[in-house]
Parts: sequence; C-alpha cells; structure tokens
Amino acid sequence: MKINSMFSVLLGVIALVFTGCETAPKGETVITLDTYELNIDGGGGDIPLYYFITNPVKGGEFEALSTESWVTLKEVTDKTIVLHVETSDVSEERFAMVTIKYPGAESAKVMVLQDKQLLNKYSFDVSNVTYKSCTVKYKPLDKNRPYMANIIDAEYFKQSGVGQDQAFVDKEMESYLALAQRNNMTLEELMGRVSPKLIYTGDAERQFVGMQPGATYVIYSYGIEFSGNSYQMTTPMHSTTVVLPMPEMYDVKFNINTRMSGTNATISIDPGDWSGYYSVQIAPDDSLHYIEPGTQLNEGAIKNLANKFYTAARNVMKNGSSAEQYLRANCYTGFRSLDVQLQAGKKYMVIVFAVESKDGEVPVMRSMPTIHYI
Repeated sequence: MKINSMFSVLLGVIALVFTGCETAPKGETVITLDTYELNIDGGGGDIPLYYFITNPVKGGEFEALSTESWVTLKEVTDKTIVLHVETSDVSEERFAMVTIKYPGAESAKVMVLQDKQLLNKYSFDVSNVTYKSCTVKYKPLDKNRPYMANIIDAEYFKQSGVGQDQAFVDKEMESYLALAQRNNMTLEELMGRVSPKLIYTGDAERQFVGMQPGATYVIYSYGIEFSGNSYQMTTPMHSTTVVLPMPEMYDVKFNINTRMSGTNATISIDPGDWSGYYSVQIAPDDSLHYIEPGTQLNEGAIKNLANKFYTAARNVMKNGSSAEQYLRANCYTGFRSLDVQLQAGKKYMVIVFAVESKDGEVPVMRSMPTIHYI
C-alpha cells in the first residue's frame, strides 16, 4: 500500500511510541527513527521522520545523504527530520537510499520508494508564511476536475487514528453532511455555498489567517464529485506540510520572588519595562512542563507552553469572549503579588512570559519564558 506524505505523520507518531522507548548501553549515542522505509506516491512532498536520540551530543547536528537528487533534507526540528521528495516526472517507480548521520552514532539508513508519475496529481505553492498566516496556491494537473483545497492542523492526524485516504474523506464529509442537514440542505448544496470556499476547479489561491504559531499544518487536495448527499473521490489525496514560525520574541525579563508560609506561597512578579500583559504558569514536578533546575528550555518545550496558552485563549474566544476580555481575566499587568496554595512534598516551577494580541486576534506568547523554582 502506498503511503502519501500526509499519512506518514500518523505512522510516525504511532511508531515512535514503541521505538522511542528502547534503551541503549550507558553512554552510547543511538538514533532511533519511527520508520526505515517510506513508500511515497508520485506527488512527493515534505515527509517527516520522527526520531529519538539516546545520549545526545551537545551541539550535534544531523546530516542526510541521499543517493538520488530528488530526495533532499529540508529541515530538522526537535522531533522530526523532514525530507523533501520531489514530484515524480517518470513513468516508473524509483528508489533512493538516505543515510542519516549524527555525531557519535551509527548511521541510520532509510529506503525511499516513490510511485510513478501521477496522472491526476496536485502541487502546492506556499508563500507569505508568518507566525499566524500563509498563502497556498493549489495547482491541479486536470484543470476541469473539481477538487478539495484545504488545510488542517497536523495534530489532528496524530490524534484521529485515520490512516487511509477514503477513511479521512468519509470522516470529513460526515461533519459537512451533519452541517448540511442542520441547515436543510444537501451535501452538494452546502459544498457549493460554504464560505470560505472549499471546492475548486483549475488553479486556486487561498489565504489562511488566525493560525497557531509554531504549529505544523497539512495542506491537501483530492478530486471529488457530489450528487445530493452522495460523494465520490475521483483522485487519491495529495498533501504537503508547512511549519509556521514562532513570532519574534521581545526582550523581556521578569523578576520573580517567592515567600513560603507552610504550603502557601506568595509569588511577586516585577515585569520591569514591559507594560503589556503577561501569563503566569505554575508547573508541579509531576507535570509535562516541569524541567529540573539547570536544564535549559528547548524549542519543543517553548512551543508546548505557547501552544497551551494559545489553545486556552482560542477556546474561550470561540465561546464569545474577546481577546481583551480573556487577557484581563487570565493574565496580568504591572507588578503583581499572587497567593497560591501548593501541595506539600512537591517542587514547583513558576513560568512567566509576555503575551500580546494584535487587532483583536487570539493572544500569543511574545517573550522567552522566565523561570523561577519554588
């Protein structure tokens, strides 16, 4: 079975649960990948390989050496090695071997098998990428075939368990059908009237805004035809990914002091020259956000904090609150002294960072976190 670029995201997470828990001899540096064989359709795309490093080397960097020029290294994040596979332009399958190198570790080899050129392929041009928006141009080979032109948070694929093209489309159309029935329309009528538009013929360009900083999104298309409440896929699904950057961080330092009285803690926060809002998070030593003293916050931990704040604000705003109302109710300005009740026998980490909302949009993290331990 051929796996297109979108569904390698799912397999990566599932496999990592098992492979990432393997142990290595003490002191030995070992690279573990979620998979060592990729079967890619002719559309190509950006393919994430999830990795785990036992005993990482400080400052160590990955190399990816391919036997073929149509497979290249796009980027390395704190969780993934992203390979770019070009759209096939040949009428037969092709093969490449990619060697993943890391200082002090035995090289890992990944076999890439790509299917022949697609007859009904789609390509995507991504531009104007900011921490909250991007522009996508969808370019189908067949300019007369109706197709879906959409984007979705890659986290959906990690959590949904949908692993087949048809199963994903069925799940997607199920939600649209329910919406159509609530509005006394057929699915075909809804898809012709839904705003923003989803179904196109020919080249299409869409602007996406209000996106989550630092998140990975899946851009996807597939041919589809409607008849009343029925639908039929007319091409396989094709996809690629785009990773949004984090916003530029302001140079803000918070002065944090604590005073204990039994299990009651008084936390004093001085924001210095920062006159805007800031968020205060308190993480006990058994939480995912806690790190041991002396350990630096890595990119993944910072993104997780930013994601937690953004998601909470977005969920509240979906229920009708404005950004300013959320900030006033959940964040602080100026010097503050907070009294909190803690549990005996636990260690705590106080995390403070500046936040900001522009033009009433969902607030986002705007400074590196300042950490204080209790």
